[in-house]
Amino acid sequence: MRPRTATAISAAVLVAGWLLLTLGGFVSDLFLPPPSQLWDALVDLWQEGYKNRSIWEHIGQSLIRVLVGFGTGAIVGTAMGLLMGYFKTIDSLFAPFIEFLRPLPQLAYLVILIIWLGIDEASKITLLFLAALPVAAVAARDGVRNVSQIRIRVAQSLGAKRSHIFFYIVFPSALAEIFTGARLAIGIVYATLIASEIIAGTNGIGWMIFDAGRFLRSDFVFIGIIIVGIMGIAIDRLILMVETRVVHWAGKQ
Repeated sequence: MRPRTATAISAAVLVAGWLLLTLGGFVSDLFLPPPSQLWDALVDLWQEGYKNRSIWEHIGQSLIRVLVGFGTGAIVGTAMGLLMGYFKTIDSLFAPFIEFLRPLPQLAYLVILIIWLGIDEASKITLLFLAALPVAAVAARDGVRNVSQIRIRVAQSLGAKRSHIFFYIVFPSALAEIFTGARLAIGIVYATLIASEIIAGTNGIGWMIFDAGRFLRSDFVFIGIIIVGIMGIAIDRLILMVETRVVHWAGKQ
């Protein structure tokens, strides 16, 4: 069976089950709205927005937080990881901080960030920055450590300087793992974003989902969840597309 056929069958079974449960009256609309109700909710959000803001404003706010928090965290984390993997002294300096921060639940320090930075954008973006930083750093560090020593020795035997080895051998060889770390980091950042908007937000898709749930508007909740899923897939596919273009030699070595 072809992958696309299997995907189509899976989606068809899911939709059929949804229609059976809702139109057959097996589940209350409060718990699982039927397709017609979700469509009406989508039209309502498209035309009227939610709580005096258009749906695009909520989506835009969430995307800005993700891009700024993830972008800065991934860049700083990658640079730190490259240096940690290449210089043992730097690894000894930063490894305790990275290893402590990496398994720590992001929401555990959200309250501290709110106390320090307030409830506005600074605390949320800093939280997303700290969520992306350790994942990107560990991926880059491991990418450097996994570089073939044969390539490095060949370059050294040809008289290459240490800086040349880093920029022309180590960094390109680590790019595949760096992009893998970026994809992992964006997933963590995205989940953290929604939780932070629920706890300390006044706008954004996560806040809209939480606020609609308070008023038992399950149709808005499901629309918000679908939007979140589509945004997540789109961001992941964008990173994958960039990886395919940049690291075009991956798997061909």
